[in-house]
Amino acid sequence: MEYVIETNNLTKKYKKVKVLDNFNMQIPKGSIYGLIGKNGAGKTTLIRLICGLQKPTGGTYSIYGVKNTNPNIISVRKRMSAIVEKPSIYLDMTAEQNLKQQFEIVGLPITNYLNEILKLVGLDNTGTKLAKNFSLGMKQRLGIAIALVGSPDFLVLDEPINRT
Repeated sequence: MEYVIETNNLTKKYKKVKVLDNFNMQIPKGSIYGLIGKNGAGKTTLIRLICGLQKPTGGTYSIYGVKNTNPNIISVRKRMSAIVEKPSIYLDMTAEQNLKQQFEIVGLPITNYLNEILKLVGLDNTGTKLAKNFSLGMKQRLGIAIALVGSPDFLVLDEPINRT
């Protein structure tokens, strides 16, 4: 079985406090996986480790079969996006403007995929409404849309996005 993320005795300590203690997990390709736990259980720490924002104290993890100790892990991370804590959105822009900005940031041409992404997350009918006037759920869905722009490999669309 092919795993998109796999951890092996992953450990993270902050001073004397172990936030992750020999954590093992395997996420099969094509699955949807949720992290559920009490405050301080290590959910955010795990995401930060996988995204390369922090280094593990012990153990290893792999993304698409590439271990975190392999220098190629940097290029593998380009295939993923994450929202840690709350989404980063421009509050004085519409959903469409936020996505256009993200397309520019990641260096992709702005195409009809923008509308497909908005439709996918249920924000295709927000028109000129500014993000600052969105409900919390709408802001979170906009954050997911922005993350999808950063990882078009995960989108199921009629044709692949050309990253050239």
